[in-house]
Amino acid sequence: MRIKSLNNIITIKNIPFEIVEERVLRELRIPRIKTLKEMEEQNVAKFIKWAIDTAYTFIDGNGSYITLPLIHDEEKGVYIKEAPTIFEAPSIQKLLKECDYATLLLATIGPNLEDKVDSIKTDDASGAYYLETVGGWMADYITDKVDAFVEAEILKWGYGRTMRYSPGYGDWQLEVQQEILPLLKAERLGITLSDSCIMNPRKSVSAVVGWQKKG
Repeated sequence: MRIKSLNNIITIKNIPFEIVEERVLRELRIPRIKTLKEMEEQNVAKFIKWAIDTAYTFIDGNGSYITLPLIHDEEKGVYIKEAPTIFEAPSIQKLLKECDYATLLLATIGPNLEDKVDSIKTDDASGAYYLETVGGWMADYITDKVDAFVEAEILKWGYGRTMRYSPGYGDWQLEVQQEILPLLKAERLGITLSDSCIMNPRKSVSAVVGWQKKG
């Protein structure tokens, strides 16, 4: 037996999802209440309900991940042979210092929701705002689903895991996405990169998770 994702891209299509009203409300910084029925401003609640119902028809959750062996070198630090400069940031060096492997992952909700937002934002700014908010949270939700597959594999092989860390956080620059996306053949998920290293569709996430040695 061998690690399923070791040097092998695992693709997950049509990820099932549920849009939870309470989570959307927290994303909108509306505290305490759990459902739209509890809102005093029912006109606002109707906008949010429309955004949730609409999002169900436009989200297409997909993801992929690959696990690569880490090389530890006194001078270079931690790196992978496939992309030696990808983990040069001090925060990533610290994250992966005690790890044998690193899993790179991608997740996306697809382009349809943001296309809908772009098509209505001029005539329906409120609807576009709430739909954009739902889409932002759902990108994290789909990423969590892909992360769960990664974690299951890590635990299966007796390792612990690090936190999930994405380009653009701390000192890990967005430019590393130029190396991450080819390793995951991002075009299979319909993900491309702009000149400023922003992913398209925008509601997409890239990240790394380390396989931490136990004991």
